[in-house]
Amino acid sequence: MVAGETDAGGNRERALDAFLEQRVGEGYRIETHEATHAIVVEGRGSLARVLHRRPRRFVVQVDDHGRVSMGPAERVRH
Repeated sequence: MVAGETDAGGNRERALDAFLEQRVGEGYRIETHEATHAIVVEGRGSLARVLHRRPRRFVVQVDDHGRVSMGPAERVRH
């Protein structure tokens, strides 16, 4: 790995892209997408979206071993 390089072989980015593709297929929208993390937002038709009124946001990140995780993101503050 080269100093400063976060994904030498592109494994993390490929794992993230595959995960995001699945979420988009489930109705999520990608808000931001970087090489090793992204923010996704629930789609309009989801039951959780209907119950919460406001779309929930999630941070998606991939570790050094290509394991992807998804957890709640902070609310957007205006």
